Amino acid sequence: MPDSSPFLEVPNTDWIASNRSAFAIPDGYPVSPGHGLVVPRRLIATWWEASDEERRDLWALVDEVKAILDAIQEPDGYNVGFNAGRAAGQTVSHLHLHVIPRYDGDVPDPRGGVRHVIDGKANYLAADLPNVRDAVELFDGIDDRFLKLELIRSLINESFNRIDLLVSFIMRSGVSIIEARLADALDRGTQVRVLTTDYLQVTEHVALAHLLDLEDDYPGAIETRVFHDPATSFHPKAYLFWSSDSTEAAGFVGSSNLSASGIGSGVEWNVGLRNVQPLVDRFERLWRT
Repeated sequence: MPDSSPFLEVPNTDWIASNRSAFAIPDGYPVSPGHGLVVPRRLIATWWEASDEERRDLWALVDEVKAILDAIQEPDGYNVGFNAGRAAGQTVSHLHLHVIPRYDGDVPDPRGGVRHVIDGKANYLAADLPNVRDAVELFDGIDDRFLKLELIRSLINESFNRIDLLVSFIMRSGVSIIEARLADALDRGTQVRVLTTDYLQVTEHVALAHLLDLEDDYPGAIETRVFHDPATSFHPKAYLFWSSDSTEAAGFVGSSNLSASGIGSGVEWNVGLRNVQPLVDRFERLWRT
């Protein structure tokens, strides 16, 4: 039985919420914006020492904290749980439930969730891939396998300092999805090239205007070009993320143009791959055309 707890030293004016058996406080070392702890008022070390009444109240407070975070932070998901014992990583011997908001793109690949407590064991879905650099994945818009999430994850991946986007048309709805993350990438020094076309006059001028605004904000770091050749159909779609000083890379090639439906709601077939150098080489040829 613990004889003290730092959680009990937190003044109730700093509590997020409370009930008869428990209180909720912000985590002192949050892993995401809004990360909170639900703590029993009674000084017990583990879940299995809690009474039935305490357990009901703890989970009721988890629901209350989630409702608050939904309203304030608008996360895209949650991890909820506790550590029990030193072997499981418990460092404070006072039971506390973590309520961790999760956001699209906050890690490159979230699959496996809490299984990440043991490195390398989380993503059993990819465990049988023989060679990650040769492996491909299909993002087809079915079962939430949209290209949107993969693009966001790649945009925030600091391993990539080069981004090449090649699409036959660009819509404002698509630019709005990636614009903030694209600016973040530019902030950390990433070089960005965007090649589109006036094919069928579908590309929206307002979408191009937003990209040109980024050129003004980040001179020399991002450039947008429009392919024009009335005699040539131009219909490629490729999103390439790579590094000038390592072999880290991610590429997505398929049917999605840069629009909200193309990357985030429609049924589109896009293949993800790790070896993008041949694609970068072909992009270079088009870029110079």
